[in-house]
Amino acid sequence: MARKSPLDRVLGKLEDLDEVNLSNLVQRLARERKLLETVFDVIRDGILVLDRNGFITYSNQQGRKLIGLKSELGDKVSLLRAAPDLAKSLGIDRFSDDIRPEVIVREVLINYPEKRYLRIYAVPIEGTISEKSSTQDAGLAVVLSDITEEKTHVEEQIENEKVSSIMDLAAGVAHELGNPLNSVNIHLQVLQRTLKKADLPANVRIKIEKSLQSCTKEVDRLDSIIVHFLKAIRPSTPDFKELNLLSIIEEILHLKERELSGKKIKIELESKSKDPLINGDSEQIKQVFFNVIGNAVDATPDNSEIRILISWDNEFIIVQIIDYGEGIKKENASKVFEPYFTTKKQGNGIGMMIVHRTMRNHGGEVGIDSKYGSGTIVTLKFPRKGPRVQYLEQK
Repeated sequence: MARKSPLDRVLGKLEDLDEVNLSNLVQRLARERKLLETVFDVIRDGILVLDRNGFITYSNQQGRKLIGLKSELGDKVSLLRAAPDLAKSLGIDRFSDDIRPEVIVREVLINYPEKRYLRIYAVPIEGTISEKSSTQDAGLAVVLSDITEEKTHVEEQIENEKVSSIMDLAAGVAHELGNPLNSVNIHLQVLQRTLKKADLPANVRIKIEKSLQSCTKEVDRLDSIIVHFLKAIRPSTPDFKELNLLSIIEEILHLKERELSGKKIKIELESKSKDPLINGDSEQIKQVFFNVIGNAVDATPDNSEIRILISWDNEFIIVQIIDYGEGIKKENASKVFEPYFTTKKQGNGIGMMIVHRTMRNHGGEVGIDSKYGSGTIVTLKFPRKGPRVQYLEQK
């Protein structure tokens, strides 16, 4: 037999209490209620109490904050109306008294008042004995834990591990390609030495020498590509130095000059300052602009233009690369930074992933705005060099 609580024993003697003792009891209960509410309000988890019809009869401060309720409850509020995602996950819209579970534990994503991941723990509150001599549930006690940061951190870890494993695989493949290239290069050198000793007609010798030179040149080019590829994909700690973004962009545009002139693309470069300075790794930042501007050149039709705008706010120097090409389809927008995703026939799908990683390692941000058929804007935000101090205006 379950032991009775002090409150049960007191309530059992209500008929024997006089007016003074009854008043003292009410005051005591009011103090205890206030104490419990204070304790519940300092708890970091949200607490909701629902009646059997799904209306909120009590909520602590964190509970109200998580589902976007006002600071104080007036009339009863239906959980299905206040937080439909949460109510549906609890089964408020489908449970009957006969099939209500003994405990509910799950994680749910809610979108109001802001996007959050919540871990829910809910148990029925026992009610009173009905005429049919069976205990009916008076409602649900619900505990809500905000696990948004935990969930985001785990997802970031998974993403980082996935990217890391892909980078290791790519580095291994590139390394394995380097070995046969070295072997081919050695054999080409042997052939060149043998050719010098061979007794051949002059015209035959010239043709063979040209072929060997072409092969040697292509092997050197492939080796250079592999070296740059490995340098780009291997994570490395940035060597922070003072950089002028305008100078870096002009250098990349000079490297792309042949492609730009071949497609007759006009570059419009605008900067509010001659010295947009940041702290960054020169080679890594050059790789960022090489990839982004390269994508813009590939996407831009002949006889068009690319605009590069440099501005700033209190925290960031902002560079926008604007092209008027095909743009990105909606279904592809979320895949842009994924490894090996590309819409190009000759693309490798790691350029924008490297851009994203480099910007993150520099404390910056990268964003893409695109409309299919109209063009794309890539926004790169670099932390400004040195701390910024703001002073309040004096009236």
